[in-house]
Amino acid sequence: MRELAKKVNFSRPIDVDNIVIEKDPFHTQAYIVDFPLDSEPCYIWQTLFDLELRSSLDFWDRKVMIVGKKLKLVTIPNDIKGKVDWIKRTMDATNKRVENYNQNQKEIHIAEEEKKKDIETIKVIRDAMKAKLTTG
Repeated sequence: MRELAKKVNFSRPIDVDNIVIEKDPFHTQAYIVDFPLDSEPCYIWQTLFDLELRSSLDFWDRKVMIVGKKLKLVTIPNDIKGKVDWIKRTMDATNKRVENYNQNQKEIHIAEEEKKKDIETIKVIRDAMKAKLTTG
């Protein structure tokens, strides 16, 4: 069976005082906020997360990157509460996509196993028919 994706969330409990926030060296008005994640996202999760980001209408004034077990938000400091809500919604939507992806992979695996079983059953039927029909 193909690899299943694992959901990713913020590391709990979040100690806001220990979240790293630093000035963006490339954009004078922006800051980089490092949100700790509970695990390092796999390629599938990151791909689905990118799809969610690109479909978001709220993406224009911020940038998000995944680096190891951190989600890095690069943004200007206005409406941080709204941006945190946006990240949480994006992660929740990504995790929902992960559920759908995993369910689809399980269904594909079941269908492949059924097909293998059918091929084997057909072989058994053919062998029985050959034995009966060719021996006279």
